[in-house]
Amino acid sequence: MSALSHISALDRGLAARGEDVILRRISGSGASATSVDVTCRAVVRGYRPEELVGGIAQGDSQAILSPSEIRSSGWPDIGPSPSGTASLPRKGDKLIVQGRMRTIEAAAPILIAGELVRIDLQVRG
Repeated sequence: MSALSHISALDRGLAARGEDVILRRISGSGASATSVDVTCRAVVRGYRPEELVGGIAQGDSQAILSPSEIRSSGWPDIGPSPSGTASLPRKGDKLIVQGRMRTIEAAAPILIAGELVRIDLQVRG
């Protein structure tokens, strides 16, 4: 299965079973702070007790996103990305889930043949 096929399958799954979330990057501080938002579909779930290892705390959640919305949104460039076409969320970015702002603790890109096909996030808050 090609990378494009994997992305298409993920997009269909997120459309059917996911929820809308807002990915937010805040630049600057104080009165000069600006934010860039992109609405994405995601599956968000809490971690099971046996998954609470290696910096994952009780109350953290995993969010699975497709790179599709990020690519098409003009998400701020943070440097080279695995495929050169989408910048990844990073620690400190925000994910708003059901109106609750959560902080991204880690982002793990999932690649197939060097192409970004999925993003797994660890969020807290």
